[in-house]
Amino acid sequence: MPTKAFSDRQELLKFIRRAITESPELQQFLRTFSKDEVLFRQGDPIPHLYLLLEGEVILNHQREDGTELDLITLSPGHFIGLVAFTTGNHSLTTCRCTQNTIALCIRQDEYETIMTNHPKLSNPVQKLMLSNMADRFQKNVQLESKMNALNKQLEDEGEQLKEAYEQLESSHQKLVHQEKMATLGELVAGFAHEVNNPAAALLRSSEMLKSNFGEMHLNDAFSQIFKLGLESKPVSSTDIRTNMLQIQKQFPWVKERSQIRKLAQMPDEALALILKHKKKVGLDQMVQQFESGKFIHNIQVASERIANLVKSLKSYSRHDNNEWEEIDIREGINDTILILSNRLKYLNVELDLKEIPKTCGKMGELNQVWTNILVNACDVLPNGGDITIKTKAESDFKIVVEITDNGPGIPEKIIDRIFEPNFTTKNQGAEFGLGLGLAISNEIVRQHGGFIKVSNLESGGASFKIILPVRDC
Repeated sequence: MPTKAFSDRQELLKFIRRAITESPELQQFLRTFSKDEVLFRQGDPIPHLYLLLEGEVILNHQREDGTELDLITLSPGHFIGLVAFTTGNHSLTTCRCTQNTIALCIRQDEYETIMTNHPKLSNPVQKLMLSNMADRFQKNVQLESKMNALNKQLEDEGEQLKEAYEQLESSHQKLVHQEKMATLGELVAGFAHEVNNPAAALLRSSEMLKSNFGEMHLNDAFSQIFKLGLESKPVSSTDIRTNMLQIQKQFPWVKERSQIRKLAQMPDEALALILKHKKKVGLDQMVQQFESGKFIHNIQVASERIANLVKSLKSYSRHDNNEWEEIDIREGINDTILILSNRLKYLNVELDLKEIPKTCGKMGELNQVWTNILVNACDVLPNGGDITIKTKAESDFKIVVEITDNGPGIPEKIIDRIFEPNFTTKNQGAEFGLGLGLAISNEIVRQHGGFIKVSNLESGGASFKIILPVRDC
């Protein structure tokens, strides 16, 4: 089939060349370009439609980071700038000649006149245009086939992860309910509990990504918004509510509340990109591409968490030296919120992350602390509620992270026991849901030279204050 299509295109091109040779009027539209000459640049309007008669050109796209990507090489019989010419949009690529080139160059206001004056030329030109569009459609189909293969691989890996997670959860439950465990058994139980949360987040994100990723097509706007999704940061509930009001003004045609909420969590660059391409690309597709990028970021962060947990376990058992580094604690808090977004989506999460000095610590281990406390807060707020996370510096030597909720609080009779290694209320039907993770969190904070203060708020709910020293590595 490709050979026949190529043959048909060459026959059409011969006919058009002969018509040009026989018509002085058409010959005036011929233009000659030398090697390395640029026909048009990325971002330029394209007033002419180019039909390549001799030579060769290459279409090149410059990314936001300044790097360049060669997209496609066009040979005689191909139209150049066909989509931009017909839609009136600016070019997404730069066109450069790779050898001496001859092309038929027609302005939009000249096209209809030429087709009227040369009716025998109209049908071959239209057929050649259709041939060009068919070629590009075929390339898109091939790309989608590759994407489906990658999607299938992702699906298989998701199933393997699901099976491993179920086995891990089963092992964890058996270990937690043992009345007496050896020291190594306690460590493995703690590890199973800790890996539980990032593994679950990884599984949820991979399943969402599996359904969205298959819709990706070759489109520059898709690539840009996908990248913005990869770099996205969590947005507080207050900011989401404020942004939703602005979104309703900026996108008055969007009526679905869930779609407005997704748009309210996007950066300004992503919103500008959607508005710029709204005539060519559907809003749902652009939002889906941004969400896919965000899910991939979730997977990456969760995977790093699991790797750090495994490394911590190995270091503990071998008594190796752990690596400490200068960290900004707020970055870990943001990543943790991103991983737990599915658990937090029905809660109002208020962030007040004031400027704090960097300190020497292990980001992965401290992320376990934020995860454990936030998961416990989610457990006590099954019907929704408020969670507040604050950071501040006390003098130049101390960092305070405070996490509060408006749940039922912690009964006074057990508040002094919640950091005991084997103490948990989750298997006793208690509404405050404290688990094994708090003992591990307390140990991590102590290893960083700090401590945790727990109290009940007068207005209701619990407060966890994590106090860490500021120190150099």
